[in-house]
Amino acid sequence: MSGEIEREWLPPVGAVLCYALLMWRNNARHALTDGLRALRRYHRLWGIPAGLGLCYALFHVALTLFYYHVLPMEQRPAFGWKVTWALPPWPARVSEAHTLGDRLGFFFANPRWKACRDAGLDGIEALAGLFNNVVTTFPFSAVAGVLLLLNWEDHHRTLGKALRKRFVRWGWAVHAGILACAVSAVLSPFLFTPSLIVINRYAPRVNVVGWASLIDWLSSLFAYLFGVAVQVYLILIVYTWLRGINWTRAHLMDMAIRRFSFVVKWAVVVMACSSVLIDLPRLFALLFRFEDPLYLDRTLIYTDRVARPLLAMFLICFSTMQITLTFHSETLRKAIAQHGQFLRRHWWQLFWFLVVAGVHVFGLALVDHTLRLGFGGDYTSAGMVWSFVHALIGAFLAAWLLAAWVSLYKRCETGSVKAPDWIPF
Repeated sequence: MSGEIEREWLPPVGAVLCYALLMWRNNARHALTDGLRALRRYHRLWGIPAGLGLCYALFHVALTLFYYHVLPMEQRPAFGWKVTWALPPWPARVSEAHTLGDRLGFFFANPRWKACRDAGLDGIEALAGLFNNVVTTFPFSAVAGVLLLLNWEDHHRTLGKALRKRFVRWGWAVHAGILACAVSAVLSPFLFTPSLIVINRYAPRVNVVGWASLIDWLSSLFAYLFGVAVQVYLILIVYTWLRGINWTRAHLMDMAIRRFSFVVKWAVVVMACSSVLIDLPRLFALLFRFEDPLYLDRTLIYTDRVARPLLAMFLICFSTMQITLTFHSETLRKAIAQHGQFLRRHWWQLFWFLVVAGVHVFGLALVDHTLRLGFGGDYTSAGMVWSFVHALIGAFLAAWLLAAWVSLYKRCETGSVKAPDWIPF
């Protein structure tokens, strides 16, 4: 009996020891410490992502309860108030299978394997978000669209001037595109109302769901641009702390908007890749092959297993593009050249940062999917409560890793990678 208990404790104890060794001896440990110091100095570094994440979780909880009360009985989500825990075991018939194909089939059909696979996808996307867009802006992006259209605190005018100065004659076209996406973002929350389901039921030829997906695509582009602007703002907060610069909220926000105009070119490249790989195949399926469920399923499988990992790997491979444009206001060609120089000189430090960040984001994603699986999905009271807790933990983790990334980038630029007292503030 004692031998069995010891064997049960060996994996978790070994995992804790490996994690402690990784955090103690990795080459990015000083930057990770700087990230924690930055969060302790400026609470808004994690408060802003936490507020956006809680807004996203609250929207989905409210939407679930709304559907539960207004939809007919046969269309309601399977919501339950009881707190249960039922984690399915690993398949017991794997050892009984005679062929490798049967064993793989038993293993991959298990819900716990699906949770691990989904956690891997979420983890690699979260890792890519550190270099691109670390915050979840929907549905608050609709509020941001309204504020932009109303020229809140004159930020709309500041954005227009920065875009015209940056793109000269093309500034008006870029500005108009952002405004069109902002209008779609304002309309996007209304796409989740049951009225669309009713219209699609009585007028199936109109294909309301397909055309609504077009608005959803444009609103997602605005949500991404708003997320990039928020990330530039958070990067500048860390930068001012590294340099010991005093600032006010309004001045730093205007600076973030002006710096955002330099990041737009790279954001356009990312949006083009995302649209070609993910959004356009989905739009084609919903607009022209809506009555073919097999084609829709194949499109979703392609999106989850091919397009999303490929886009995430692309963003990781070009990890310094956004931060280089934010700090140095370079052209896209010069930023690519500087990215190549950074990889040649500091690839070892970047590799260790990716390893440490990957361990944390994958661990959180695995815990998230495991708990949701054990609680019975998102439509349970325990699953909804966990969605709020996960938003807070994910916001703190994202803010810490983003601040550490800014510190590591500046340390590499100044040649102070291994200096523990590099920042006196």
